Amino acid sequence: MDARSRLLFWLLSATKGGPTRVRVLSAITEKPMNLRQLALFLSMDYKSVKAHTEMLLKNGVIDAHGKYGAVYFISPEWEGNEYLKELIGDVHGKKAGKKI
Repeated sequence: MDARSRLLFWLLSATKGGPTRVRVLSAITEKPMNLRQLALFLSMDYKSVKAHTEMLLKNGVIDAHGKYGAVYFISPEWEGNEYLKELIGDVHGKKAGKKI
């Protein structure tokens, strides 16, 4: 497992918030969204979604475009990561959230 995959393992599998971060990543892979849209889509509290997106931003897994109402995307350098695709693919087979 390379260093990038180890980081993803820690962020998404080895921590208490990992499953939620996988849901966030899965949601923004389907459709880039802002925090409010993510919170509604995932049926989660806005502050919880914000905490998880901040962790993903801090580690460079996602990018935010814009200031107020920033829209979140998977960072280009992570788009081809096989481990990330595998984790997100597991969630896509299940219901990750509701349509907004």
